[in-house]
Amino acid sequence: MQKSRFYVFYISTFYYLLSSAQAVAQIVPDVSLPNNSQVTNQGNITTINEGTKAGNNLFHSFEKFSLTTGDTAYFNNPTDIQNIFSRVTGSSISNIDGILRANGTANLFLINPSGIIFGPNASLNLGGSFLASTANSINFADKFYFSATNVKTTSLLTISVPIGLQLGSNPGAIIVQGTGHSLTVSTPLFSPILGSASSNSLRVSEGKTLALIGGNVDLLGGILTAPGGRIEIGSVSSSEVSLNPTSNGWIWNYKDVQNFQDIRLSQQALVDASGIGSSSIHLIGKQISLADGSIALIQNQGTQARASINANALDSIKLSGTSSDGKIASGFLSENLAANTGDSEVSAKNLVIQNGAAVYAKTFTEANGSNIILNVSESTQIIGFSSIDPTKVSGIGTYTFSSGNSGNIRIDTGKLTLSNGATVISGTFGAGQGGNLTINANEGVQLSGFNPFVSLASSQLGVAAFSTGNAGILTVNAPKVLLQNGSNINSYTLGKGNAGNVVVNAYNSIDITRETSDGLVYDQPFGISSTAAFISTALQQLLGLPPVTNGNAGDVTINTNRLTLRDGTLVNVSNFGTGNAGNLKINANNINLDNSNIGAATASGQGGNIFLQANSLLVRRNSSINATSSDPSLISALAANSGSSVTGSANGGNIIIDTNLLILIENSKITANAFKGRGGNININALGFFSSPDSKITASSEFGLNGNIQINALDNNSGINQAAPEEIPTTPQITPACQKQVGTGTSSFVVSSRNPQSKPNDLIHNNIEQSNSFPISASNNLYNPKSLISNQPIQIIEANALIQDSQGNFVLTIDQANLALDDTSLSASSCFSVFQ
Repeated sequence: MQKSRFYVFYISTFYYLLSSAQAVAQIVPDVSLPNNSQVTNQGNITTINEGTKAGNNLFHSFEKFSLTTGDTAYFNNPTDIQNIFSRVTGSSISNIDGILRANGTANLFLINPSGIIFGPNASLNLGGSFLASTANSINFADKFYFSATNVKTTSLLTISVPIGLQLGSNPGAIIVQGTGHSLTVSTPLFSPILGSASSNSLRVSEGKTLALIGGNVDLLGGILTAPGGRIEIGSVSSSEVSLNPTSNGWIWNYKDVQNFQDIRLSQQALVDASGIGSSSIHLIGKQISLADGSIALIQNQGTQARASINANALDSIKLSGTSSDGKIASGFLSENLAANTGDSEVSAKNLVIQNGAAVYAKTFTEANGSNIILNVSESTQIIGFSSIDPTKVSGIGTYTFSSGNSGNIRIDTGKLTLSNGATVISGTFGAGQGGNLTINANEGVQLSGFNPFVSLASSQLGVAAFSTGNAGILTVNAPKVLLQNGSNINSYTLGKGNAGNVVVNAYNSIDITRETSDGLVYDQPFGISSTAAFISTALQQLLGLPPVTNGNAGDVTINTNRLTLRDGTLVNVSNFGTGNAGNLKINANNINLDNSNIGAATASGQGGNIFLQANSLLVRRNSSINATSSDPSLISALAANSGSSVTGSANGGNIIIDTNLLILIENSKITANAFKGRGGNININALGFFSSPDSKITASSEFGLNGNIQINALDNNSGINQAAPEEIPTTPQITPACQKQVGTGTSSFVVSSRNPQSKPNDLIHNNIEQSNSFPISASNNLYNPKSLISNQPIQIIEANALIQDSQGNFVLTIDQANLALDDTSLSASSCFSVFQ
């Protein structure tokens, strides 16, 4: 019985496959036209004659239209025909695995609402453009509809031009099958993509349009090629898609479309418009995904100025993975091999780039590269690296390798997230200028983690110079910025070109921390910087770099309400080559440094200047504010790496601090030192300045002149350790700050902080004479200073304890139990009370 059932199943399956194969091979005309199509078969060629002619238009109507492997469907049209319109009125899917051919330069339209499948051997032999659609009808300017679902016999067809497609509520899918591309690169990053598309691809003539418009569109290893022309993939339903004829094809418009469906490219699928014309690729749907090394590619090979990629998703775009050999990233790729190129633009609610996928634009000539513009309303996520080749990170990039300028990158999004070594970089490897990188994230920016398989491969937003060209400008605008565990916002140079400027505007907060929620710790410094980096031998060999960086660092400007640096993080403008550091400017309400650094240091060149304006500045636990030039250890490392002598004669940078409150505690320091040059100047203007005995301020030079230190503070319990520090007095002192006050009252001083202080008594250390004059500026760039109200002179008792109240604020006050009367017998002074 079981054996009998097996034979029944086998025979049934055989006849099913046989009947399917016979059905697939059929091209059967219907009888709906005034002059019906005539089909003849000779060998593997099916010739399609007759049809109804109307002016330069030719109409064909079929009950079935399918083509088996190796066969040809030959539309034998008169050479004066401009457009061939073909419809399938039956209910069967069109399976096409052979060649579609027409005479002259005629454009070929094929519509079948039930669906169209192009097999791996399908190809085109056309002189004009090609459109395959699962629309119900083709609409014309004179209101005529050539419909596949509402067939009406008419004595006259239109001579008008087509203006659109009408899709039904459930249009069939369009599937393009294939074996995938075999593209490669000789040197990752530094060379253009090599290879050509398969001869069996759906390919139109140079400068023409290839369009697939229907329900879901799937390229399963399928290849679409339009050299120097236009490729259009639209996935829609229940709408009309309008079109405008051009000299070499059509331009599509989706303004009236309400419902979109999905576009999926997988198995190394390829959409390629490379060539010498005005190339363009346009994808539009609800969700768009590219996986397994599938790419939309334009290599501009001619003098035309326009070559653009546009992907527009109502919902999401997801780019994931690489080709099977790990060399080609899934994504949208633009390469300039000749003239200037147009923009690559991606629009969606959500964008995910992961597992080594990328959006990039490169230029290899004197012409400018393509800009990359992302409009992502909700969330942009860039995650990790390729599982096949961990050196290929997920990211977005614009690069130049010649004298042409790199394109700019602009990301407008809700929230931007980079993790596990993902990058967004604009860089120059030639004489051309690097592009600008601009981030506008109205919900925030979060960077975290690193690539454990690649040294120093942290998640980063960056602009970079690797040769003689200068890096661009990096700008971040967001309510809050969070950098965690190995992530950076930076500009840098590794060559003769200069690093770019960095501007971060975060009106709420900037937090730079070391650990992420998974508890991993990255052992390299990170944060926000502009730097001329130290070049290791391995990096020199990998990128072909000089042994010493000669370019200058750029400037860093930060505007925020609260800046917090913790656990070895930094904000700096540094130069580890022979050039100068830039200037660092921070405008904030609160600046908190916890075992971290604000720096403008150099190995050989001029130290940068640091300008800090804040309501409060807390520097604790081995933190530093550093504008040192020609650090001896850096000089030695630079000389050893370059094989040449380094003088170290540059001056230290200057440090200017304007704040209501400065607290310098727990072995922290403010330095503007030099080696042979002059030490920088340090100027501190504060209402209150407090430091612990183990903290110091220096502006010294080992072999040159010391810099100047000037502190103007109304309330000063600080110690300064200059080049030749003196013994610190042990008896607390308070120096009068002003005289002739009126009115009476009590005074208090409140230190606001979210971090508990260790050793609070260390704050109460006073060993410097206070200047009687204190310039109070009329304004602070971001925050106005507190108003000051005079009080009648009263006896002053120095605070000797720091307590934390219920709101988390720290308050300087008096510990009555441990009060020493000898220390409180001080003359009455004029004092200020500080109010909001």
